[in-house]
Amino acid sequence: MIKELQLDGFKLSYTSEGEGSDVLLLHGFPSNMFFWNNIKKDLLTNFRVTVVEQRGYPLSMIENVNVTDFNIEFLSKDIEYVIDELNLNRDLIIVGHDWGSIVAWAIVSRGNVNIKKMISISGGTEFPPSDVYEKLKFKKGDHYITSFQDPNISNNTIIKNLDLFFRSAYRVTPNLDSELLDLSLNNLFNSYNTPTKVHDINIEQLAIHFKKGLIQPISWYSNIDLNISLASKWRKNVNTRVSFLFGKNDAAVKLNKKMKERLQSSGTDIIIKEIPNADHWLPLTHKESVLSEIYNF
Repeated sequence: MIKELQLDGFKLSYTSEGEGSDVLLLHGFPSNMFFWNNIKKDLLTNFRVTVVEQRGYPLSMIENVNVTDFNIEFLSKDIEYVIDELNLNRDLIIVGHDWGSIVAWAIVSRGNVNIKKMISISGGTEFPPSDVYEKLKFKKGDHYITSFQDPNISNNTIIKNLDLFFRSAYRVTPNLDSELLDLSLNNLFNSYNTPTKVHDINIEQLAIHFKKGLIQPISWYSNIDLNISLASKWRKNVNTRVSFLFGKNDAAVKLNKKMKERLQSSGTDIIIKEIPNADHWLPLTHKESVLSEIYNF
């Protein structure tokens, strides 16, 4: 049963089920709380599992919104509030996918709640500044994160065909060919073609879920420069055990030597794993890898 917590100016939707040690699951973009359904089902036999539909997503939208309402400090405080209000204090493991891992890392770094272990999937710690992406030009346009600096224009492009958007976003990437290395908005999110396989997720339900558009989720990206400044207040090497999982065929978040070195130096107990034959949607295709990290803590 979906419940709501009243936060400052909006209601945040969540579910919390089961008994045992706590696992908190944070989705990324463009997903929702139902992204975790299969993993949650397996975990409920041994854990209390809490899943959140994060700030700005359809079940937790904000009225009278400003772009800065989606900065990392607010995103972190939302989840810290959930942890406190629901007493998620039994050896809490926080699992984040994509943007969810950025939020999880900020929570661990802030140190306001007790986290036993963090698992980051297809994500990392922080985004680079926007000017890094501005330098990247592709055949079909600017890097998608550059496009997302203007959420209104990006949303107007996406909402014209939500079915196309989600089929493009969730397509299977068997290898990193030249097309998929084009990280423009038009290539990643608006170029699905029929022969391309799509991951096992209900595209129709996603389109219905996001029928009001994605301005607020896109606005998370519009704060990456502000986030760097905000994170300077709590940025540090963490002592919490952290596992970083990446798909070897992930076109959006590619693990390279420089990134691996940076992640390895971000804490005292860091594990980095690259999963063969997996792409960005690793929780959908390789849930056993996620479950293994949760159980082996």
